[in-house]
Amino acid sequence: MKKIMKPLMAGWLALSLAGCGTNTQTPAATTTPSSETAVETDVLVIGAGGAGLAAAAGAAENGAQVLVLEAGSFTGGATRISGGHMAMLNEEMNAAMDRNDDQLDVYLTYTPEEFGEWSEALTTLQEQIRQYQASAEPGRFDSVEMMLVDHYLAGRGKDLDGVEATQDYTLVKTALDANWDIFEWLVSGGMTIQDSYYKSMAGALHANSPVDGGAGLINALQKLAEDAGAQIVFETRATELIQEDGRITGVKATNKDGSEVVYKAKSGVILATGGFASNGELCAKVQRIGTGLCAENGSTNPATNIGDGILMAEAVGAQTRDMQFMSTLIQGYHGSSSIAQAGTVTANKQLTVNADAVRYGDETQGSLTKLTNNQPKGLGFYIGDQTMIDQMNEAKEGFVEDMQDRGFMFVADTLEEAATKAGLDPQVLRATVDQYNSYVEAGEDPDFGRKEFNGKVETGPFVISKLEMHYHLTFGGLVIDTEAHVLDEAGQPISGLYAAGDVTSGYEGAAHQSGDCLSVVVYYGKTAGVNAAQGK
Repeated sequence: MKKIMKPLMAGWLALSLAGCGTNTQTPAATTTPSSETAVETDVLVIGAGGAGLAAAAGAAENGAQVLVLEAGSFTGGATRISGGHMAMLNEEMNAAMDRNDDQLDVYLTYTPEEFGEWSEALTTLQEQIRQYQASAEPGRFDSVEMMLVDHYLAGRGKDLDGVEATQDYTLVKTALDANWDIFEWLVSGGMTIQDSYYKSMAGALHANSPVDGGAGLINALQKLAEDAGAQIVFETRATELIQEDGRITGVKATNKDGSEVVYKAKSGVILATGGFASNGELCAKVQRIGTGLCAENGSTNPATNIGDGILMAEAVGAQTRDMQFMSTLIQGYHGSSSIAQAGTVTANKQLTVNADAVRYGDETQGSLTKLTNNQPKGLGFYIGDQTMIDQMNEAKEGFVEDMQDRGFMFVADTLEEAATKAGLDPQVLRATVDQYNSYVEAGEDPDFGRKEFNGKVETGPFVISKLEMHYHLTFGGLVIDTEAHVLDEAGQPISGLYAAGDVTSGYEGAAHQSGDCLSVVVYYGKTAGVNAAQGK
């Protein structure tokens, strides 16, 4: 019996796609069906980001006819705007570097009990380090086990309720073991790497970065997919999975002209729709990383990343985990500045207050990301006087004037006038600033222990920048096995359904694994494509 499963919380799938078309790339292969007649293919990939293109290439290279449905107007998704860093055990680069004995000592202080199922990697790594340090072997030491230990260390963490983030050892190890095979595959698609390492989140030099960053990685994947015959259908959003006799056999989708099309897949459907950072309602509902974050907080991600793949799969019984874990970055209110522009503000601030006009932390601690997550609506107001204005304009000529036009920066001759423009209580802010100035004069901060100050806030004009935490990356999602099958609540594969990339869970942990994560994304994308094509 044929059954079309409607996704949960369907209202979220109707969010606007405005703002996602920032890349003017012209696709080499497109097709745009406009009738309601079913379109048939062997493998159907939902999403043309890093995981989706890897899946399309893997399936097409294995002889399958492949269609990729992309909700946006260009390929790449979040991967395109990333640094593209990937973990690679690059023996040639390592051999050309100095020995790193001193950097390895810390690994010998860890005990297996600290690492749970990851202790296997730690034990092997410690033996490798001892052998290396006892030798006169030239070059820098690295290994897959060191990648794994660093990955675990970077991803450890708990949510606000004390729940530990999942790090699936087998899932990550399987991908990182294949790091060089994946690298050579990408090179065959034209990817080249820079001649220096990118430092991973744990501080180790495992990652190589493609020339042109994420765009370089995506261009290689797209070439591999298209050279193998995969076709991409743009501005077409999958809305429902089709299940027949317990097997996923296709999707219902909406084209850019609003018409509904049924796409049928003989061999399998691969979900590669990315995370859900652009779905403010869903993020606010599930997140447990900050008490102040809400549905109004914006996103740094493409507008297409709203979690539709997760919701469609949940509707057919798929298991999810760790949906509460995600990261945030600060930008101008409602996205009115870039991340870099917000950084110019936070780097030169004199003090910071929340929406109640009171300080909430030591301002020397960057953008106060974790603390700002806990402030009302995830808002921080970065305040200064002529000193801060001069410093921002020195960083970039005309910066303050430009930012005022964005609507998140307010400048006035008096502090009270600037407060009114920014929506803060002028009297409360005046009291906060007067107290702060007394701390500057005394050289100590009894409230938060701040030791260094950027001068009193006393000489007009005064500036207030209204910045907001934005949902950046989500770390939870569907549960898959090492063959990229989507698992149901009982831990069994859902026939015909595969997934890869940020729509899945278990590899980031509680923090973004920059330098490792794309290795996992691309590996499972290709694995999903190969297995779907071969009917595994």
